[in-house]
Amino acid sequence: SWNYEVFCSNTEDTGLHGQKGTLTAEAYTGDNPLLSHGRLRGSADRDNLTYGDGTPFFWLGDTNWQAPNYVSLTRCNYPGCYCSSQFRHEVDDRLAKGFTVYQTYFDSAESDGGGQLGVNPEPSMWSIRHKLPDTKVFTEKYDKMFDYLAEKGMVIALGFGVHAMTIDAMDKEDLERISRYLTARYAAYPVIWITAQEITGEPQFGPWVRTAEITRRGDGYRHPQSAHMFPMKIDNEYAQKLNGMGWHGFYTLQNGHGAAIAQKSTYRGFWDTGGPDGRPKPFVEAEANYEDVYCGGFNGYEASRISAWKAALCGCGGFTYGVTGVWANCWSTFGDTGWMGTFSPEPWYMGLSKPGSFEAGYMAAFMKAAGFEALIPRFDDGAWSDFNEQKVLASTEDGSVAAAYFYNNDLSTGTIKGLDDSLRYRGFWFDPLTGKYIPAGRNIKPQKGAYALPQKPNTGDWAFLLSSRILSAPGPTEAMPAHPGNTEFRTTDFPGSLQKPVITSLGSAIYGAEGLRDTAPALTDGDILTEWLPFAPEATQTIVCDLRQKKALTGINIIFGDGSFDPHIRIMGSVDGKSQTVLQDTKTAGKGMFKNNKYGERYVFSRSLNGKYRYVTVLVFGSGDRNTPKSIAELELWAK
Repeated sequence: SWNYEVFCSNTEDTGLHGQKGTLTAEAYTGDNPLLSHGRLRGSADRDNLTYGDGTPFFWLGDTNWQAPNYVSLTRCNYPGCYCSSQFRHEVDDRLAKGFTVYQTYFDSAESDGGGQLGVNPEPSMWSIRHKLPDTKVFTEKYDKMFDYLAEKGMVIALGFGVHAMTIDAMDKEDLERISRYLTARYAAYPVIWITAQEITGEPQFGPWVRTAEITRRGDGYRHPQSAHMFPMKIDNEYAQKLNGMGWHGFYTLQNGHGAAIAQKSTYRGFWDTGGPDGRPKPFVEAEANYEDVYCGGFNGYEASRISAWKAALCGCGGFTYGVTGVWANCWSTFGDTGWMGTFSPEPWYMGLSKPGSFEAGYMAAFMKAAGFEALIPRFDDGAWSDFNEQKVLASTEDGSVAAAYFYNNDLSTGTIKGLDDSLRYRGFWFDPLTGKYIPAGRNIKPQKGAYALPQKPNTGDWAFLLSSRILSAPGPTEAMPAHPGNTEFRTTDFPGSLQKPVITSLGSAIYGAEGLRDTAPALTDGDILTEWLPFAPEATQTIVCDLRQKKALTGINIIFGDGSFDPHIRIMGSVDGKSQTVLQDTKTAGKGMFKNNKYGERYVFSRSLNGKYRYVTVLVFGSGDRNTPKSIAELELWAK
């Protein structure tokens, strides 16, 4: 039992002053990790964060900048959804995929320019702009959002604004006042303070450092505290200044956008540099290559997955994923005056189920199974491997476990060193696209501490787990994929019958002045003059075909519209709509589209398919070119 009494400087406020009560704490028996294991803290001896009882915590974040201001708690425009909460829809999706962190900030000055301005107006956080918060908005919206995250066991990585935009728009006194207020209001929540987005520049650095100091003084729980950075290496003057500040407990790195993958040396600098007390200082990759966004170029799809894997095996305590529409809170395809069409080509509901969000969860599951908290990044150290920049290794100090990732575009791997000759290991390939393992050897005996890995299953990116501690795959398994054969398919005739599946294609669910319009029915209407047209042809598109029951697939034909380019296509099959198997992938088996008279000299993608599945997912990957057509006249799916 805990007794409390409230003292208020305004003694006439009887709603506060003199209030007394008793709280009774009872043992928790549920499965919320934040209650069963405790709030986050820095690890005592490793470069990562842990729960309060020392249980390892792997940071898998989703970027939702400005969410308190602009994400709706009471409306949802996801096509066909009646949940009435965009916020809960997004959070529930991320929880189902294994995300553990909700990364956001308040647009305290309401000056950032993002969100769905003018389309889905949300109430202001101010009753007097920059002077007096509207407590009703906090009570009825923001508190409920943070309550939901806490109830679901998701950590809130919270900032109070963004680089110079907030600083330029608010007086010093106003900024410090709202910083005190937000600290006081949310310090009792499962928060990690990230101060603000991108503080490491001028004129914002000094003012944001002062707010961080305010937060440290006002947070009696001593939550982990950091500051979100611009892209930089450890020798940058701002990184050095942050490292010397007493409130700064870990780095929230940003290695930027534009499809460039951070170098090992960047992460090594932070790994090798401890805090002022000489102890290791954790770091996470908090912003790298959002999926399908424009920022320093068009990121596309694969850079996000590669960045996640490389960061995790280069010592990061986790990774924050970001995706078009969701990170920027773009509401609709119609009338949006925020970041739609500039940074993000699609709204939130199109971005929510991009393939990268599934793949980020697969990566996190692998790292947990490998025992990420004990892995040491080996960078380019020849004593541990002969890997190059596109081959990444981390292993335990005693050499009992090694985890590797390869994103080179050939089949080569390399040799892992520093193993224990007295141990016997099991090897597993891990498919980053499906989250499944492929057994790759048992009773493996190193020779002089070294093991030469087998070739990759195909030319795509793969992870490899070598462990002396496990007897079987730590997750679902799949068969070894067939090596690419003849990539020139010249037939469009397959055994069985033409199917009429139920089609879902959020990328073509477009809101306009007349309401919601979707061209997905054109995919199976038998008329090549009607076409499926995605809203953003440069972005990855997902088409899900539901056959209503398992059927033996035989083939697929995709007849493209006039002028469409030759895209990268992946076909995936699923029995339950969750676990996926790659059936065809043009990145590893060649594109091979051809023109066919049967379809009026249109380009056709034709492939044979095998296996019994209910769901067939077609991924059409982006070109990065907003002006390149990407229309489909017909999608023919054949099965017995």
